[in-house]
Amino acid sequence: MTGARTTLTQPRQRASLELFAPIRTGSAVDAVIDQIVDQIRSGRLPEDVLLPGERQLAIAMNVSRRTVREAIEILQDAGVVSVSPGPAGGTRIASIWIPDSLMEDPGGPLSTAEDVFHVLEGRRVIEPRVAQLAALRGTDEDFRIMRETIELQRANQQDRWRVNQANAIFHRQLWRAGGNPELEAAMRSIYRRLSGVFFAALEEDETSDSTAVGIDLHEETLEAIMRGRPDEAEEAMDHHLAYLERRCEAAYGRARVPHIPEFLVGRDG
Repeated sequence: MTGARTTLTQPRQRASLELFAPIRTGSAVDAVIDQIVDQIRSGRLPEDVLLPGERQLAIAMNVSRRTVREAIEILQDAGVVSVSPGPAGGTRIASIWIPDSLMEDPGGPLSTAEDVFHVLEGRRVIEPRVAQLAALRGTDEDFRIMRETIELQRANQQDRWRVNQANAIFHRQLWRAGGNPELEAAMRSIYRRLSGVFFAALEEDETSDSTAVGIDLHEETLEAIMRGRPDEAEEAMDHHLAYLERRCEAAYGRARVPHIPEFLVGRDG
């Protein structure tokens, strides 16, 4: 993919081992990749930052050095990291743009309207609450990184693939600002399921500038969160979520649910 080179910039540094946790389930190689990719999207691993050494990562994640090596090789082949030999070398983050092959949902694509609406329902229940927590707990550093992701989206708005990625990065920053790892994990699962839906909505929107709309929604959401008012954050997130929900309802020719309770309808409903 090509486009403007804009990054979440920080001076080159060595990433903290505290970012990585023991791996307990599933494919160990995939789990190592998933942790590194998620930390990139959370803003904790910007471009040019050096990863801890192979041995240190293996200990932190409770996997073998061979597992870490295989994961790094896959990330290197994908252009996400670069590896330099020697005492002054190491593994550094080369790109925040994550190829689709590394982001495939293990549950497979959402194939029916019911599948899509169930995931949108989960998002509607959880993400406004996370935005409220971000309004209470977010730091200036969180807000700075969220602002950079909006600029990232603005700089790459002619490339819809990158716009979709920048959208995911913004939301990942928002969950981080909420300060609740359990809710972060829940939202990561939901967005992994929805990634293809977001991209399809961008591709099919021929009647309006969907990229500009998305940027405006991110601006509105961030400004509400920065004011530190949970009620305003909820209202902004309600407006934010409604955009994709309405596009999906129009695409499938039906409402998400026949009789929608108030907490699922949203104020824009």
